[in-house]
Amino acid sequence: MSRRAYLVVASCLAIAAAGAVVCAARTKPTSLGGATATGSGRQAPGLDAKGWINTAPLTKADLRGKVVLYDFWTYSCVNCVRTIPSLRSWYDQYRKDGLVVVGVHSPEFDFEKNHQNVARAVTKLGVDYPVALDDDMTIWNDFGNQYWPADYLYDRNGRQASVHFGEGGYQKTEDEIRRLLGIPSTAPRAVVKGQEGGSPGSGDQTQETYNGSERGSDGFASPEVLTNGERRYSAPAMLQPGEHALSGQWIVSGQYVEAAAPGASLVLGYVAGQVNLVMSTASGQPTDVQVQVDTQAPTTVHVTAADLYTLAADYTKGAHVLPLTAAAAGLRAFAFTFGG
Repeated sequence: MSRRAYLVVASCLAIAAAGAVVCAARTKPTSLGGATATGSGRQAPGLDAKGWINTAPLTKADLRGKVVLYDFWTYSCVNCVRTIPSLRSWYDQYRKDGLVVVGVHSPEFDFEKNHQNVARAVTKLGVDYPVALDDDMTIWNDFGNQYWPADYLYDRNGRQASVHFGEGGYQKTEDEIRRLLGIPSTAPRAVVKGQEGGSPGSGDQTQETYNGSERGSDGFASPEVLTNGERRYSAPAMLQPGEHALSGQWIVSGQYVEAAAPGASLVLGYVAGQVNLVMSTASGQPTDVQVQVDTQAPTTVHVTAADLYTLAADYTKGAHVLPLTAAAAGLRAFAFTFGG
């Protein structure tokens, strides 16, 4: 299941509101704009976190009498990153009125379990609200969650008031926060500053594309089989949107592909204005990646840490082909995501 899967029918929303999310579709992350439902009224679970950022550990006693928004995210998820400006604006505007925003960082990739990596990302992204580190998905499971990003809003009595999955719906969520806090309709609203992660883009853009053996077989166009281990790959002359291929010497593992030699290339066919790729290096040392879109002049992306990197932005609509070439062995490529 794609990590950006959303609910698609009203019956699924009803189930989600009850706290047992079981209906999902592997669909484009922006095609539905997210989904919102009335909350179940159940009490919020406790926060059994492996660590905290921006705060001392928060207990139920600390949150008693507060309106609490629990945001499930992971820092390499572009959909999650795009929600941060709104979350930050609500926290800054309404915390004096009793709002607490808790970012529950539930990682998808192993490097996102590294607390130093998360702390660096929190600083980079300007996250100023409390962050609970949910390395083993304990909090995720206690909430019955299945989505990144996902927001669970609770009233001052600790009862679930609403849930929202995916991007969008920001005004509706703010309206509900204001209602629960008792903010007058004439009072100023939160001002969103920044645009981390770019824009969501249109509904016809390419889906998230994984590279490792666990989920990378979808759309894999190299004639060789994508299986764990090292081998030489070849890429076809043409790629259709949604297809990806390897060329040169690569090491394949479950979550990523790793360049085994300088000059190893990863080629992507896609439809989108913006392309992002989650990357890291085997050694932890910085490396360069050459990127070219269609016949445009190549550019260089400097990979300094395990993170989400923008490879190309502001391109026209329509189909594009992007070859990415590693300057050195050890480059790891996890998943492509897209935007406008």
